[in-house]
Amino acid sequence: MSNVTRHSSKSGGDISPVREKLSHLPNLPGVYLFKDDQDSILYIGKSKSIRNRVRSYFNSSAKHNLRIRLMTSRIHDLSLIVTDTEAEALILEDQLIKRHHPRYNVALRDGKSYPYCKLTVGEMYPRLLLVREKIDAKSEYYGPYPSVKDARQVLKAVMTYFPLRTSKMQLDGTKTYRPCLNFQMERCLAPCRGVVPAEEYAKIVRQVRLFLKGRDKVLIKDLEQKMKKSSERLEFEKSAQYRDQIQAMRRIFERQMVLEVQGKDQDVFNLFREADATGVQVLFIRNGRLLGTDFFFFEDSSEASDDNLLGQVLHRIYMPEGSIVPREILLPFEYSDRKMLEDALNKKSRHRVHVGCPRKGRKKELVSMAYSNAKVNLSEKRIRYVKNKDILKHVKYEIKLDRLPEVVEAFDISHLSGTMTVASMVCWKNNSPSNQDYRKFKIRGISGPDDFAGMKEVLTRRYSRTLSEGGALPDMILIDGGKGQINIAAKVLEELGILNKVDLIGLAKGRSERKSGRSRGKNIDYEYVVKPNQKNEIRMRRNSDVLYFLQNIRDESHRFAIEFQRKLKRKHTLHSKIDDVPGIGPKRRRLLLNHFGSLTGLKQASTEEILQVPGIPEKLAVEIWTHLNQ
Repeated sequence: MSNVTRHSSKSGGDISPVREKLSHLPNLPGVYLFKDDQDSILYIGKSKSIRNRVRSYFNSSAKHNLRIRLMTSRIHDLSLIVTDTEAEALILEDQLIKRHHPRYNVALRDGKSYPYCKLTVGEMYPRLLLVREKIDAKSEYYGPYPSVKDARQVLKAVMTYFPLRTSKMQLDGTKTYRPCLNFQMERCLAPCRGVVPAEEYAKIVRQVRLFLKGRDKVLIKDLEQKMKKSSERLEFEKSAQYRDQIQAMRRIFERQMVLEVQGKDQDVFNLFREADATGVQVLFIRNGRLLGTDFFFFEDSSEASDDNLLGQVLHRIYMPEGSIVPREILLPFEYSDRKMLEDALNKKSRHRVHVGCPRKGRKKELVSMAYSNAKVNLSEKRIRYVKNKDILKHVKYEIKLDRLPEVVEAFDISHLSGTMTVASMVCWKNNSPSNQDYRKFKIRGISGPDDFAGMKEVLTRRYSRTLSEGGALPDMILIDGGKGQINIAAKVLEELGILNKVDLIGLAKGRSERKSGRSRGKNIDYEYVVKPNQKNEIRMRRNSDVLYFLQNIRDESHRFAIEFQRKLKRKHTLHSKIDDVPGIGPKRRRLLLNHFGSLTGLKQASTEEILQVPGIPEKLAVEIWTHLNQ
């Protein structure tokens, strides 16, 4: 790919730089970036002819929608990146949108990636793992699965009925290990013992492949033959195990809807609009069976075209590195960039990919099925969306906020008796957690159990960086604590000049005095909200949706902080003396410990014996011996 980037230069007069460039745009495929007078990117697009596409935005006779008219009124300059092919432009556009998040590009709010089952066929004794990225060329990947729950159910079925190993050890036949509990439960052949032939284990792997591919008839026939042979050899216990396995496989396959008798791999799309919202439904069909579905929701999308919204979903599913592409993709209408998408997918996939819009027959029925599902899911999603909006309005009214809390960032401090102090930040968007925006911090600037100093440090670090990078501020900041914490937070935000740009609140617990006849002699716990420069606390009503909203966010920030702290504690507990030797990383440490069996064995070794380990030079061997024996 050849890149030609043209940067803007502020020019005087009434003619903006973008107008000056319109007359000499190249008639080549590529990507264009529209910018405002502050050099911020407004929109990123691609085209097979940059000249025709860019000029169309400034054609006075064109009937653009409101979103495009607003965008063009703000365009001051543009940059170009010319590519060799349309397919390269499509891939590059997706990468740039993910990096810059332009305001006028219609984009999905979630950052989901689909889980896959990875079969490590490159190993002598393969394992089955749950992964989200396809990065190992020597392994086989099955999926994608719509959710982690679905993928884990498949993983559980394999581990229950096929005795694959789950251990992470590198088994090459040169070293043996003591088998784990799975061997005692007859859920693993335990190749780690060194007595299981690779050919015998390969038969189990073949059955797992058939199961993951949905080849039920071949798999069940294979198991029936083994059951028959075991019975003929009078091995009735093993024969009964095969019988139970066959029955389990039949139950599993019966739950999967058969949509294609020919056993094709297809992804089916359709789109449904209602009011100003749009939903895009996807059906994942593998080997003719409905593996799962997924739904993409676009709010306030009345100004975006069907073609644009469908393109956003297609980009999200197929453009990321390692995405698994089926042989056939069925669309509800003739997508404008169909040929470009097909070329890009054929380039990155090992097999031929066909992208089509069926007009009749069974394929048209599948597209209609996706439409029916999109209609049902959009109605359900809109009801939930409207309910969330009502809750946010209620929160704003109840605790007297200046803004609707659509984006909330919450902080919590955690430490172990003054050590390993950490902080967490969780993000809530439209009453749902936004996991990709979570952040965790190691607090290094304090000593001892000082929550106030920890809160000051984390808020300063978070919002100083947000301001320096030009990031968006949240609508509300939630602190786990009372007056002390909220005063510290208010001081930090005031020094940064953003106290009046966000709503800052603290959520704390209190205990009321005994009330005769109500509490039966016990104190009543309650929760209250504190705000900066406000003397009186706002006591929250029990079981109210406002309190539930705040508690959800506060508890999630607490969970995230504790989880991070426990991870650091485990890492500290498992820290070995060999980790302090300069030049020793995870790979060399593993080699040394595998060679000598333990740290004790390594300490007892001489420099000459350490030199026998592959990849350990003489100078490093001397340093290791000196460090461990000083």
